[in-house]
Order: sequence, then structure tokens, then C-alpha cells
Amino acid sequence: MTFPYRREPVLASPAHPERESVLRPRIRVRLKHRNRSVDVLALIDSGADDCLFPIGVANLLELQLQPEKASYYTGIGEGEIMAVFEEVTLEVGAWSYPLYAGFLNAPVAPAVLGQNGFLTCSV
Repeated sequence: MTFPYRREPVLASPAHPERESVLRPRIRVRLKHRNRSVDVLALIDSGADDCLFPIGVANLLELQLQPEKASYYTGIGEGEIMAVFEEVTLEVGAWSYPLYAGFLNAPVAPAVLGQNGFLTCSV
């Protein structure tokens, strides 16, 4: 599959005072669990190990997250962030497959499509 990059606004910085936007590989996906679904705008991140989503997505899907399925990450925000994993279904356009996704227990969390489960999946 080929996905276009999206132009997104950014704040100017001392290093880039004229920069108003950047291109990012962000796509719309749907996560499903039983009879519930949530549409998410997710960043394709070849440097991310796993597919991670905000905890609010798990809440909307009514997932029963188990603490024993937790993993910890750094580099996403400040310090260490916990993600709890659960099986869901990922839909990208007409493409649908099972995904073992992590849900980040953080006040502000990105939706990221990483290596395991997205970039290296086999359908």
C-alpha cells in the first residue's frame, strides 16, 4: 500500500523561524473489538517497535485491559510510559487483520503504527 504524507501545521522555533508546516505519514485507521469501533488518525513510525494508541481508545472499545500484559516504553514522552496490550482488529481501507495493540496509560499519547503488527505484518 502507498499512503500520501499529510501536511500538518507546526509552531515556529528559533532553529526554524519560517517553518509553518511539515509532512507526516499519518493515516486514518479503524480499531474494532466485538461490536465497537473507533476511527483514529495514526502516525506510521518505522522507529516504533509496536502499535500504540491512547488509553481513551481502549475505553471506547470497552476493552478489559489486564495489567499482566503491560510493557514499558521510553522516548514517547517524559520518562517511562506503560502500555497494556490487547487483541483488536485493525482496518486500513478494505484491509483488515488482527492486531496485538498497546494502549498507553498517559494523559497525552500518540497513535502510532510501528514495526510489530503493522510494518512487518503478513496477511
